[in-house]
Amino acid sequence: MSKDLPKNSQTISARTAKPNHHQEAPRPEVMPIYQTSVFTFDDVDDVEEYYANHPEGRYLYTRNGNPNIDALTETLAKLEDTEVAYASASGMGAISAAIMGVCHAGDHIVMSNEIYGGTLVLLRTVLNQFGITFSFADFQDHDAIERAMLPTTKLLIAESISNPLLRVIDLEAIAAIAHNHHAYLLIDNTFATPLIVQPAHHGADIVVHSATKYFGGHSDVSGGVICTSTSLGEAMSHIITTLGATLAPFDAWLIARGVKTLSLRFREQCKNAAQIASFLTEQSAVSHVFYPGLSTHESHTKAKKQFQDDLYGAMVSFRLHGGKEAVNRFMQAATTIPFAPSLAGVYTTLSYPYTTSHRGFTEQERLDLGITEGLLRLSVGIEHASDLLAEIGEALSVMK
Repeated sequence: MSKDLPKNSQTISARTAKPNHHQEAPRPEVMPIYQTSVFTFDDVDDVEEYYANHPEGRYLYTRNGNPNIDALTETLAKLEDTEVAYASASGMGAISAAIMGVCHAGDHIVMSNEIYGGTLVLLRTVLNQFGITFSFADFQDHDAIERAMLPTTKLLIAESISNPLLRVIDLEAIAAIAHNHHAYLLIDNTFATPLIVQPAHHGADIVVHSATKYFGGHSDVSGGVICTSTSLGEAMSHIITTLGATLAPFDAWLIARGVKTLSLRFREQCKNAAQIASFLTEQSAVSHVFYPGLSTHESHTKAKKQFQDDLYGAMVSFRLHGGKEAVNRFMQAATTIPFAPSLAGVYTTLSYPYTTSHRGFTEQERLDLGITEGLLRLSVGIEHASDLLAEIGEALSVMK
């Protein structure tokens, strides 16, 4: 005997597949995650009305735009005090889009010889195929930068705090060199964060970050950001969208959540780093300590002049007597400090620049920079300083 059909005569399959939006929910205190690849409309007229009111047409497909991404970039533009910011799926995505947004075939780049290895690989193996050339210069030597400039130079690239020897450049002087040659200055501000320095205040035209690092802050998300002017940023945004380097909504939400505690985390990390750097200078197993907060660091005067709130960063590098063998012994002894080729999480990690961040450099290029087999880089976390000092001290004792 047949049963009467329910009032809703849709099949089970249809009922499970249809979206079920609760439009009457009250306004949440925390921004929801717009975990969608596409946005819907009532009809053709609704689409036309949307385009009329939003000519950029961002909220149609998440590759073009998403509320979580926009909320994040609005915050980051405020932090770096630039007109706009754009997010990408990684720090390298941001650097790539920033360079490609201003440089074209026939253009030349002057790059700091202390630049991140991934940026070097990008220029050496990818962008060179499109007719973009580059030269190295020591950005501590302004005459060397001038000598490297060509009539076709369009962009200068450097880091506010270099990786891994933590040297600091004179931002205003280098910005002046760039602008005198009608070129732009791009600064990677990942190590410093805007809590230490806002490069745009010192003449930088473009500021990039690996948002994976201190903005995210928990080693659980990848992302990148470009902070710049509206006029320069339009081309960069187009490249991110067109090449499919868009940040995912959930990743944008995670980074935005991380930014909320940036000041608390980073200040504690800087405080710990300063104590560790001072401690390391007293250890016989250590031949050299690199930290711009130390009065003995070659960039201390520049750092003290440019940096804010007496903060000098949360990275400490140091060189061990005994080279690679000593590095391995130290890592094996420091059982609670993991070897991780990244940085800026809430827990302390070690990295080995010689074969990780600067693997793309030739052996001679590494040695010329002072990146030797005995060099370690410490990304300092938020643990209690006394615990970190005890662990490091115990690990160093095996060096004696």
